[in-house]
Amino acid sequence: MKDILKGLIIAGLFTVPFLTLVVADTFFFPYITGKNFAFRIIVEIVVGLWVILALLDKTYRPRFSWLLASFGGLLVVMLAATLGAKHIPTALWSNFERMDGYVTLVHVFGYFVVLGTVLRTKTLWTYFLHTTLAVASLVAMKGLAQLSGSSVRVDSTLGNAAYMAVYMLFHIFITMYLFVQTKVTPYRVIYGALIVMFIYVLLQTGTRGTAIGLATGSLAMVGYLGLFAARTPQVRRYAFVAVAVLAVLFSGFYMVRDSDYIQSKPSLARIANIDLGNDLRIRSIIWGMSLEGVEERPVLGWGNGNFNYVFNAQYDPRLYEQEQWFDRVHNLVLDWLIAGGVLGFAAYVSIFLALFYYLVVRPTEAFSVPERAILFGLLVGYLTHNLVVFDNIVSYIFFAVILALIHSRVADEKPLGADKKIPAQLVTQIVAPIVVVITIAVVYVVNVPGIQAARGIISALQTADMEARLEKFEALLAADSFGKQEITEQLAQQAMSVAAQQIDPTVKDKFLTTAEAALATMVEEKPGDARLHVFLASYYRAVGNQERAREELVLARQFSPDKQAIIIQQGIVELAAGNNAASLAFLKEAYELDTENKEAKEYYLAALMYAGDKATADELMTNATEEFKDRLAQSDFVLSAANTVGNYRLMADLYERRLGLDGTIAQNWASLAFVYYQESNATGTDPITKRQLVDKAISTLTRGAEAVPSFAPTATCVAENLRNGRAPETNCQ
Repeated sequence: MKDILKGLIIAGLFTVPFLTLVVADTFFFPYITGKNFAFRIIVEIVVGLWVILALLDKTYRPRFSWLLASFGGLLVVMLAATLGAKHIPTALWSNFERMDGYVTLVHVFGYFVVLGTVLRTKTLWTYFLHTTLAVASLVAMKGLAQLSGSSVRVDSTLGNAAYMAVYMLFHIFITMYLFVQTKVTPYRVIYGALIVMFIYVLLQTGTRGTAIGLATGSLAMVGYLGLFAARTPQVRRYAFVAVAVLAVLFSGFYMVRDSDYIQSKPSLARIANIDLGNDLRIRSIIWGMSLEGVEERPVLGWGNGNFNYVFNAQYDPRLYEQEQWFDRVHNLVLDWLIAGGVLGFAAYVSIFLALFYYLVVRPTEAFSVPERAILFGLLVGYLTHNLVVFDNIVSYIFFAVILALIHSRVADEKPLGADKKIPAQLVTQIVAPIVVVITIAVVYVVNVPGIQAARGIISALQTADMEARLEKFEALLAADSFGKQEITEQLAQQAMSVAAQQIDPTVKDKFLTTAEAALATMVEEKPGDARLHVFLASYYRAVGNQERAREELVLARQFSPDKQAIIIQQGIVELAAGNNAASLAFLKEAYELDTENKEAKEYYLAALMYAGDKATADELMTNATEEFKDRLAQSDFVLSAANTVGNYRLMADLYERRLGLDGTIAQNWASLAFVYYQESNATGTDPITKRQLVDKAISTLTRGAEAVPSFAPTATCVAENLRNGRAPETNCQ
């Protein structure tokens, strides 16, 4: 029985690296959910089997190391942080987009423990590392295929270039680790070729933080060799040669960074054009906001996935061009301080202190100096990457792999509980059945509702019949999975679309009622979330309930007072209600929070026109940059405002500019001609000016006919009507 259990456990452990290939197209967030659910199920089964095996055979019981202790301590601290989180369900389960809550942390720990306990021999680890290397080669080749005929940032089966980059980073060093273990020249040639391919693919992701991580990790690796390879002068010489080679490579890349080849490749250009001052400006603003959140909850933090509360409350108007709903700090230190406070951060850091202890302070003889150097370099590169990015399930898995590899070599020889012998009959007849039942229950509770929801969202969205689609959404809401917020948001978007459609009134009413109730429930279950109030306000605007939209936006402002996106919506709601003065006040406030905000400036300009403040509007236009004028030319909102107040001169200028940007759209030529015609009929226009404006309209139609041949018949007809004093569209099709 023990051999069967061991075989099943090893099969499960070796299956995990293949999850990188999983893309569940029938799941919501297919690059994320499929991998995560599969990982959780495999780990749950493997842990259950391992418990039985460890009870039967003491050699498979966990052995103490400071890595085990520190990771276990992190688990304990983060449980407390989760139970005290601002929103406990998010801290526990996360959502479909991330799936990195406490549940994931527990599974990563379980994988680490079983992997580090069962894979104890060098042979097994060699097989495992070659397995993940083979998978990484497939992933890299798929990434290379993406480059064929395109300039995309490579993401392969990861769905995110940053996730792909850190995956390649791990495998660059894993390949180096295998390289130093063999003396077979053909193998070294293969490893060398793979290292080159992985580095190339990493650079093609355009992920600057990981590229810097590769550089710092490589330098740390060769520096380690230079310091600790005293007994092997040849290795030390290789280290110094490697430092020189790296210096040449990095300096060479720097010297050709402005070449046409590098600059023509967006991914390479992103790396070549690194400007730490400018590139870290936005990050530093977010980091500053996060420190305010740490001060508010310093001990145990806010819980995993709860940074959105800090981000909204401390929102800095300078972030107007960025994603408006950040849920991660994008910095290793601050992410853990936010998620677990000082205690959580200390527990996480203790893992790296344990690694430093085993690799540097008390370097174990279980690894050769080159092996330790490579592991040290990998950890330095990984930390560098995480200073500007954040973990995902793939990086969590391979961090656990490296921890398990080191733990398997440095842990005490004597297993914990080795002195306790448990009768085999008791294990096989009583304990094993109980463990099996518990494992089945855990697999179901942890995964099945979420899987059904992830599939159900896609199924509902693909259902053509609107009544059937609604029924599927209702079933998903009733299941009450951890994807409830995403289900609710998708339902609300559908309802907003339905509100403008001509469908069965009964179905429409039910759709709207269900969506409104679901949004209201989410707001009640997740108090203080500005995003939900904005979503509810958008829903009310879509269905024409401006008063309720106004109320929800007021609530959203309570939780995020300086977010221009919310203030702009307040201004639009007031404008729709005909409250031009109130609208102007809101839109002026949004603009003045950061006058570089082009969207806020655009809406402020329109509000000035609606409010009749032509002088201020003209001043804004006079001082506007050419780039901003081009933006206004594309704004139907501004054109509509100008038309409403009869500012035909501004309309003509903007349409002329729009046509200068793209003269292939017939409607724009027709609109400009009509603007000149409207201006010619404006009250107080003298006969000479009137004739000049009509001539401009005719000239515009002539130019439009030349630019868009298909527009020529209509343009000719309308121009003829204008020449003869008839209404423009008389007898014109």
